[in-house]
Amino acid sequence: MNFVDTLNNRGFIVQEGKLSYVDIIRLCSEGKVNSCLGNNVGAPYAVCFLPPAPNQDPSEGQEPPIGYDPYNSNNYPANIDYLAPGFSSKLRTDEAIVLIGITPPPALYYCFRSYIGFIENKPEKDYSEYITTGNDYTGFYHMLFSSLGDQLNNYNLWTDNTPKGAPGNTYNSSTIIISTADRNINREIRNALIMSGYSQDIMNNDNIPMELVNMGLEAGKDTFIFMMRIALWAQQEIGNQYLNNIDKFIKVLRITPKIPITTSAPWPVPTLKIRETGITEYQIVPDSRNDLDYLRNEIIKKYGGANYEHVDLELSIGIPDNHNAILRDFNVYGDNRDAVYFKTEDFQLKSDEDFVIVYGINHERTGKAIYSNASFYGVELFNGVAGAFSTVQFPDSAMEYFPEGYENAGYYYVYKIARKSDEGNVVIIPYSTGNPLGKAYGVDNNQDVRIVFRVYLDKMAMVGPYVFDVIWDQAILFTKKQ
Repeated sequence: MNFVDTLNNRGFIVQEGKLSYVDIIRLCSEGKVNSCLGNNVGAPYAVCFLPPAPNQDPSEGQEPPIGYDPYNSNNYPANIDYLAPGFSSKLRTDEAIVLIGITPPPALYYCFRSYIGFIENKPEKDYSEYITTGNDYTGFYHMLFSSLGDQLNNYNLWTDNTPKGAPGNTYNSSTIIISTADRNINREIRNALIMSGYSQDIMNNDNIPMELVNMGLEAGKDTFIFMMRIALWAQQEIGNQYLNNIDKFIKVLRITPKIPITTSAPWPVPTLKIRETGITEYQIVPDSRNDLDYLRNEIIKKYGGANYEHVDLELSIGIPDNHNAILRDFNVYGDNRDAVYFKTEDFQLKSDEDFVIVYGINHERTGKAIYSNASFYGVELFNGVAGAFSTVQFPDSAMEYFPEGYENAGYYYVYKIARKSDEGNVVIIPYSTGNPLGKAYGVDNNQDVRIVFRVYLDKMAMVGPYVFDVIWDQAILFTKKQ
């Protein structure tokens, strides 16, 4: 008997959703959303689009749920319709979202996680700077987009190739991910899977901590997002083929008891992975203070002079931790605990001659990352339009700045973010106006912009490094004198 039949016989309604690649920049260019949500340049996203729950009104353009009676006055209101129907859905506490399928082909990194999406506006609070949606029927909401725990990723996922998380290759391998808010519902799903012939050794939990969320189908209840992200395919063509057909590789099921079940064993707030290892880059990299000062001076000597003014851009923490954000009612744009984020102050390019030099530590070589990158954003749309995986694309790019043979030069990198490629190691910033792909694929001069840095996966902690255990990347803005 297959899994769906088993669940039907056990008193569950099973509806199929869809996992799809989301080109958020295209959607923003088309005016379907008003923000690109801080997309990480070069790291695509896929999202689960869910059908409505039974007895819930469908959003415009959605098929009604199984057993839907449009004349039932007790139907629950539709989900808010942001980005596309089913992107952000309310859930009952006794429901489960289950993904069954084949993991991505080789990539440096992939992960999956459930998120709290939108929550109801608090009374007497100004949300003018937030992403908001809703109406009297659905409730009025603002976005948090905060992860609900640590990520399931290609280093810890249970698959056919890595049963029970054993060491091995997690690519192109069968896996199951079970998202629930209650341990008893999780147990029911697991039992049904086992009866249908699936092995426990490939089942992964993606738990929703009920204490941190407000579940239910009524107006004003929280919505949830289920997202996968991928970075750096080993073979781009094969990776693109998987991404563009991801729904054929992974099936998404929304599972609802026909008769509501009182949830009595909610998952607790998880103990998150500890970021600190007791080892910092200040210890790993010899003489880093003097080297960074030397590197900065050499950069200014090369690019400054009589024609340019320069300013060292101030940096700050870009995104706080997930649970911190939920309690602070703060939008973290689809955060990821496998990374740590910091950002420059906002600035402007005044002309096509202006540019930024990004430099710093190669965090992969210190063991504090599997990769790190920088993304260049327009502030208004929070659209990532240019960027580089610094540790992969420019690993030895600081060699020219240090004396030949200097043994520590390999710890550093330098590259340029500019409008034109007039030398090596340059990342090009596209324009918004006239961009054939769409307005959100670029940013124009005299607009507020910023750079966001991400450092992914401390190799010892196997989570994003502690923000003060790494030596922050730096950036210098060079502005052509008028």
